[in-house]
Amino acid sequence: MRVGIMGGTLDPVHSGHIFVARRAREVLKLDRVMLLPAGDPPHKDPPTSQADRMEMARLAAAGCEGAFACALEVDRAGVTYTLDTLRQLRRMNPNTEWYYLIGADTLDVLDTWREFGEVAKLCTFAVNGRAEEDASVARMRALEERYGARFVNLPFRGPDVSSTQVRERVAEGMSVAGLVPEPVATYIRAHGLYLCAKSKAQILDILRSELKPGRFRHTLGVAETAKRLAERCGVDPMRAELAGLLHDCVKSMPVTEQRALAREVPDADAAELAADRVVHAPAGCVESYRRFGVRDRSILSAIRKHTLGGEEMSAMDALIYVADFVEPNREDFSGLSAARNLAERDIFAAARLCAQLTSEHVRSEGGRPHERTLAMLK
Repeated sequence: MRVGIMGGTLDPVHSGHIFVARRAREVLKLDRVMLLPAGDPPHKDPPTSQADRMEMARLAAAGCEGAFACALEVDRAGVTYTLDTLRQLRRMNPNTEWYYLIGADTLDVLDTWREFGEVAKLCTFAVNGRAEEDASVARMRALEERYGARFVNLPFRGPDVSSTQVRERVAEGMSVAGLVPEPVATYIRAHGLYLCAKSKAQILDILRSELKPGRFRHTLGVAETAKRLAERCGVDPMRAELAGLLHDCVKSMPVTEQRALAREVPDADAAELAADRVVHAPAGCVESYRRFGVRDRSILSAIRKHTLGGEEMSAMDALIYVADFVEPNREDFSGLSAARNLAERDIFAAARLCAQLTSEHVRSEGGRPHERTLAMLK
């Protein structure tokens, strides 16, 4: 039995991985190719859970003849090392010949793998990419001489696609069609993966630790309301949920720090900067970009506009503006019930009603509504 191993974080598995798996199987006459997502890799901190990466590997393998996904590393507790994996595979399959599939760029760091001399005894490395270039050939010869490593050159290069590229495109709201298998793309959309630099669990941990309990409950209420109403508004529910989670992300900061961040937003005017109650919106937009890695302009815009609104409101803008107003943890006040009922039918009409109610409240306290809120009412 000859089996290839496609290891790494596979975050996510993409069309390049599948191309290499298929071609390697043909060239090396492999019986099967294993997609092996890393569990807790020593050199990386994947933003995606082990369960998500494993499921994407399963989905990708299902559409690739001869491929299968293996949970050996994600099921192992502690830091994942290739040496431990190969030893376990050899014990489980003593008559199998193992080929570890790597790109030529990995040659430069291969001997940094834990106890590489022992790793080299347990498999043959199948190298694709720039393996025919002089520097790569020299590197392979050096590793052969020093460690007894075995190499075979794969006579092809995979597509110019990387997991980083896929994650960045998803974060920016761009299509990844053709870059990942379609079932993987569907899974990414359905589970809201790669929308920012942190997972939902990581975001919740941060907010739970930094926000006051009441503010955290409000945040969850906004996120849940936005997600529930999103589809009828033509908005991606997972993006709506993320905007809801981050809309008040700077509320634990002193207001002086909020103002310092808000000043970096070009359209933050003096009235907004001076108002303690609303300055967190532009500040939260900056913080979401910097700290949480949000790149989707629709999410950033909704966070930025959730307090004062604006003359031009997208469906996402209106959704977060309204969700912030009607979320179920709000104490009842005059007009709230009407706003909640209207939100179920027409998000833009609900946004207008929320702006009207807000303006009336500001005037009742002797103030003047902000120009952006007045623009919504025109």
